[in-house]
Amino acid sequence: MHRPSNNINFYKELMSKIKRSDESAFTVLYDKLWESMYALAFSLLKNKEVSKDLVQEVFVDFWIRRSEIENNNIEAYLKKAIRFRVYKELRDTKFNNNIDLLDSTKVPQASGILDNLQLKETKNRIDKAIGNLPKKRQQVFTLSRYNELNNLEISQRLGISKRTVETQISLAIRSIKSEINF
Repeated sequence: MHRPSNNINFYKELMSKIKRSDESAFTVLYDKLWESMYALAFSLLKNKEVSKDLVQEVFVDFWIRRSEIENNNIEAYLKKAIRFRVYKELRDTKFNNNIDLLDSTKVPQASGILDNLQLKETKNRIDKAIGNLPKKRQQVFTLSRYNELNNLEISQRLGISKRTVETQISLAIRSIKSEINF
């Protein structure tokens, strides 16, 4: 087990590599902290899937903003980030539950040609967004969503870790959502 000072140096060195876009250092950080971050999220939410999604979002956001982050205690930073995401989720869920109740009282609108056109346009935008993903991410996403393989099957087929598959799927979803403005 690391002494605290060694642990701090370990994370400083890891963060330095991550800031230089070292994906293997990011994977080490992810593998080291994922479980404890998930446990923290789950202890507050009591929902496995939402907890996993929030941990993924925190790591994706961390990777995207890696060059901007100025924090020597990256473990504390990430745990604070997951707590923030959990509290935001709890707040939004409460708000969304009220919105769902209001939506259920609306008069349904007529569907038809307009709905079909919007559906087709959205599908085209999604296909284009998928086409713009980096090849490996596109491959992982396609195997997951279109071939309906689970993360373990994808990791075995591509020779990458299950966590890398999860990260690639999260990054793909985030990129697709951003590109189609959801």
